[in-house]
Amino acid sequence: MPEPVAESALKDLPSLAKIPAFPPIVLRVFDLLTSEEVEVRKLVEILTADPAFSAQILRLANSPLFGFHSRIESLQHALVILGLRRVRSLAMTVATANYMQAALKIQELYRCWRHTLACALISEELARICGQPDDVAYTAGLLHDVGRLGLLVAHPAEYAQMLRNAAQGGLDTLELERKVFGADHCEVGRMLAERWNLPEDIRLAAGRHHDQPGGPVDDVTGVVYLGCQLADALGFWVTPPLRPRSLEEIRELLPEDARSRFHPDAEQLRDSVERRIRSHEVAAAPGASSHAPGEAQPEPAEPETERVEDLRETIVAATPARALWRDLTVVVVTGLIFSAVFILTFYLLNR
Repeated sequence: MPEPVAESALKDLPSLAKIPAFPPIVLRVFDLLTSEEVEVRKLVEILTADPAFSAQILRLANSPLFGFHSRIESLQHALVILGLRRVRSLAMTVATANYMQAALKIQELYRCWRHTLACALISEELARICGQPDDVAYTAGLLHDVGRLGLLVAHPAEYAQMLRNAAQGGLDTLELERKVFGADHCEVGRMLAERWNLPEDIRLAAGRHHDQPGGPVDDVTGVVYLGCQLADALGFWVTPPLRPRSLEEIRELLPEDARSRFHPDAEQLRDSVERRIRSHEVAAAPGASSHAPGEAQPEPAEPETERVEDLRETIVAATPARALWRDLTVVVVTGLIFSAVFILTFYLLNR
């Protein structure tokens, strides 16, 4: 990927002049949650200033994604049950859905939303097994394509046509973006993240999520890169990848101690992510359709019972038999050693 273009070279591009600002309420939430001391009262005050926005957050908090038996009735209750960081993630999900809601009516742009959400969900779980902050990885994954979101919100018809051209011709999306809009979505994303004063992790993810790490990932940006690659490999792509990565290639870029915990079944993982995307769509953006534009409306179904833990189990539960055998061997040998020590101690004390 070429060196990022300086903001001074980007700010006068006609294609960027129409990009609307991210919702101010969310930027205020970010500012508050990045401070060392967070006042819950102040956070609730900011969120409840927009009743429709706070209602969407509560709808998402009460969705089957979390599986709480009792209903969360207020933002204060949500903060107590879910915690500050989780509420911030929910706020970002709702804000991102609202930001691009009009664009979701176009099939090519609807795929952008699905890719964005899939990357966020996968990055969150990858961060857990890589020792990175999962809430930061989720938000960075959600906003890694903020440059793309800005371009498609400002120029929905032009961006959709560009995606069609890329898909039909097997062309590189970044190159087409530079040709059509004067900058690619990584360059635009970095500039927007800086302009909106988003945290450093999100700025890096927005600008460098197509840069392959030189070795095993050791930061949130690397985790988001893998989340983006894995989302593409599972079929949650914006345009078909020119060379999709295999699960084994992705696994090799994980830290060594995380590789033994990453052995998902591709089909099972794809289904798990799909269910969570559907649940997020219904809860986060009630005005948006939960199916792709052009598809027939599905028959009403029973609410999903998929919970947050299910995706985590899908990624880490399918450990190979040899790893299970190794763990069992360690347990047995440890037990024998302790038994031998106990018998020897008993013998020496009673002889």
